Amino acid sequence: MKLFPDHLVSEGLAESLVINKIYNMDCTEGMRMIPDNSIDLVIADPPYGINYYSNWSKDSNYRSRVRSVGGISNDKENNTDFLSEVVQELDRVLKPNTHIYWFTRWDRVMIQQPVLENYFKIKNSIIWMKNNWSMGDLRGAYAGQYENILFAQKGHRTFNEVAGKKRHPDILQFNRVPPNKLNHSHEKPLDLISFLIEKSSNRGETILDPFVGSGTTAVAALHTNRNFIGFELDPEYAVTANERIAEAKAELCGSDRGNQSYSERWSIINGEKKV
Repeated sequence: MKLFPDHLVSEGLAESLVINKIYNMDCTEGMRMIPDNSIDLVIADPPYGINYYSNWSKDSNYRSRVRSVGGISNDKENNTDFLSEVVQELDRVLKPNTHIYWFTRWDRVMIQQPVLENYFKIKNSIIWMKNNWSMGDLRGAYAGQYENILFAQKGHRTFNEVAGKKRHPDILQFNRVPPNKLNHSHEKPLDLISFLIEKSSNRGETILDPFVGSGTTAVAALHTNRNFIGFELDPEYAVTANERIAEAKAELCGSDRGNQSYSERWSIINGEKKV
């Protein structure tokens, strides 16, 4: 089953993309290949615009594994024009009555929220409590223990029930990924992304992540029986993401997913449907 109607594919709007795959390319270029009104949910963890560089660990093994400590693409301080272009494309590809989650930092909200408001209705600035704290100025600043997630809607869509609750608070507590398990310095916990996906999409729908990083959104989509498509500019992280996806597929095909048959599970998690 194709994600998009045959006539859209035949017109060449998306003939070279398939879902359930990560593409090593700039997301603005990749999203132009996706037809209008075809995506069910966006999870975006963009470069914050902070010229990120970390001296947290000098350990060579850690720095070779978590390569993003040396810098992130498109993360220059004035990246608003770039993010505006991204948001414009997200609005185009999202179906009506859908959600978008946009990760950011407290000091970038005032810059990035207006960019989103040009196209979407902001409903919350969610606080993700990481139950740990970051480094930063150890003597002159309070220890950072949270990140912001701007939650917005295109039209209006009601939440799904998750863990027996229809409505959850705007403070979400999920432990950050411990340093010894990190693949990317900005990696988000799998259970947090899975929660957002389950709140705002249904099984079989398609999640877009324009900044894939190490692939957490894709893995969460597989775990929750959704399709995904994503883009990652860094070629090494694109490889890492696709390796994690392959591992997740192998794990899920060998697991008991309720009453689903093997063929049903495989059709969901191994489909490379044309977009």
